[in-house]
Amino acid sequence: MPSPFDRRLMVLSILSVLLLVISGYLGLRYYEQTRLLEQHRLQAERHQQALLKLRIDLQTLLSAESSQLTQLEVQARQLAEQARQLALYRQVLAPDGGVELLLAQEDIIPQAEPGLFAYRLVLLQPTQISHRITGQARLKVRALQAGQSVLFTDDMLGVAPITLDFRHFQVITGQLRLPADSQAQRLELQLILDNKASRTLSLNWPVLDNT
Repeated sequence: MPSPFDRRLMVLSILSVLLLVISGYLGLRYYEQTRLLEQHRLQAERHQQALLKLRIDLQTLLSAESSQLTQLEVQARQLAEQARQLALYRQVLAPDGGVELLLAQEDIIPQAEPGLFAYRLVLLQPTQISHRITGQARLKVRALQAGQSVLFTDDMLGVAPITLDFRHFQVITGQLRLPADSQAQRLELQLILDNKASRTLSLNWPVLDNT
């Protein structure tokens, strides 16, 4: 029959074996968890890199699309301007000498500030053999104010007299300010010409909302 010492020794041996088994099991579990965590970390990094690449590709596509849209808008404006210039040159070269001077084009664009407008006019002499036109032009606007028809002079519009000196056409640009509570109806260009009779050319105000 084993002595008490032997029994204690057996218990200690069994406990030692159990501790070794448990330690080995825990070590394997720790290694497996560490390996899984590393796999998850690497997979997450790959996903982040793929997502970053997708974002970069998307930004590149959006930037390219925006650039193409900008180029198309610029080309459309250029084509429109070329068409206008072509129409102008056709008028310049027109064989009909019955009309001596006319306003061939107009752009009247409202600005951000109420009552302020930018204008671009083309004064044209549409004859094949054109004489030089010199003198002055004064801009006026016929409008409605308080239900009454009024004529605003260049002084009232903040526009200086324009010096004329051209053979075929002259582009006139600038800004004007309409008085408050007025609605423009017609733009008038009074021509005070050297060695020619003065005259006034006019056109309908092309802007609908001009108050």
